[in-house]
Amino acid sequence: MTNQSLDFETFWNRFNAVERRTKAVQARFSGVQLYPILRTRIFYAIAQETGLFDNPHPNFSKPELPQGLPALPNLETLAKVDAVVIPFRRRVAGGEPYSDRLLEQLAAQGKSVRVIDFDFDSAAQDQDSSILDLGRLRAAYTERFTEQVNKNLRITSRENAENRWTKIIDAFEAEFGIKLEKFEKYPKYLVRRTLIDQLGFGELFKNLGAKELFIVNAYSEPSLVLAAKRAGLIVTEIQHGFISKFHPAYSYPVSGPFASLRRQKVDSVAQRIATWGAYWGQDTALPAGTATVVTGPTKPFADYRAKALASNRIIAKQVLFTSQGAIGEELFQAALATAGKLADHNVIYRLHPNESLEDYNALASKLSPAGLPKNFSLSHKDPIFLDLVSQSEYLIGAFSTTLFEGLALGCKVLVLPLSGYQNVLPAIASGDLTLISNLEELPTYLAKAKVAADPHRYYAAS
Repeated sequence: MTNQSLDFETFWNRFNAVERRTKAVQARFSGVQLYPILRTRIFYAIAQETGLFDNPHPNFSKPELPQGLPALPNLETLAKVDAVVIPFRRRVAGGEPYSDRLLEQLAAQGKSVRVIDFDFDSAAQDQDSSILDLGRLRAAYTERFTEQVNKNLRITSRENAENRWTKIIDAFEAEFGIKLEKFEKYPKYLVRRTLIDQLGFGELFKNLGAKELFIVNAYSEPSLVLAAKRAGLIVTEIQHGFISKFHPAYSYPVSGPFASLRRQKVDSVAQRIATWGAYWGQDTALPAGTATVVTGPTKPFADYRAKALASNRIIAKQVLFTSQGAIGEELFQAALATAGKLADHNVIYRLHPNESLEDYNALASKLSPAGLPKNFSLSHKDPIFLDLVSQSEYLIGAFSTTLFEGLALGCKVLVLPLSGYQNVLPAIASGDLTLISNLEELPTYLAKAKVAADPHRYYAAS
């Protein structure tokens, strides 16, 4: 259960204040700007410890590298390429839509590409020799460069890194009255891995002769961004989710006079962020040297939108709730209340891919022991989410990117004032999203809700 007594924006401001007092963002450990690499994880850990959020990805796990895979090819003899592409770790309906369109665009421009993927399927690599397995590359570089990096770490250990790191974590714990046990010990292992990755992948990027790196979810692989930038590549992060002034992976605000003219320098953030539309990142305190460029939505979404908008598909009085792990229980309770309040509406609660249907069935038994309302249903993975969105007259959530997909597909989209809804305030201010201030008056808000005046602001025209 999330904490409704702690306002999200207040939390964000206090979080930033600790960063300023401790100079956490700019602190270097053996040359590594360490805190930004862990910033998103620390942010969500504090949010969970204070009760502001639940676990945002309750069932997410990284795949393990299988044993017995064939050896890597000779990396020094690989063909030169213009660009390197690192797609998203998590597949969507069996594909990777975020980088697919980019790969097509690069091919149309006549540029050669090398893909470094998280897919450990050796058969797939046999079919496409341009693909390298990131996990095996990292394992090879760890074996090759660990001794060298350890020697450098011993030389720089006099920096008293443990004490400096402890002061940063202590400050967060004191500010919020919580414990951050996972982060209290100085993460020397992460400094080591970052330095190893910089050496190994930096060498690879130079051997490939690449001029650009395109990466999805860059903040999950910051050492690859560092390696590319130090090898002289221009790094572009491909948008895969939310970007706002409250997102710890992108927004690094400063305070004081002329704050809007000063920006913090963050080594591990890409120089460019390729966004779906002009809306994304406009109000975000991006680090110095980082800018957004509109490249449009993913190809699957653009194709789907064209087909959906060409058909008469809206089901009147269908209300779709889109879940988020961080505030899932509150959203689920609101969906149940909506079904009880609007007996003539069809209410669907759609789980996030990382959420468990079993967890929600258990929650339903607890919250509604007599059984779910007849006009209420749970949905998980099937049918595809966009089918539900494109058919629903109303879409309700808090701050998921799916709300903006709803705007693009002609839904009337409403927002509940739960923790984190401040992320969508600009779209609320524009009138495209309708804020539900009082769930008791939901029918009034549904009547007020309208479709977006300019949906291409969020997902540009193809």
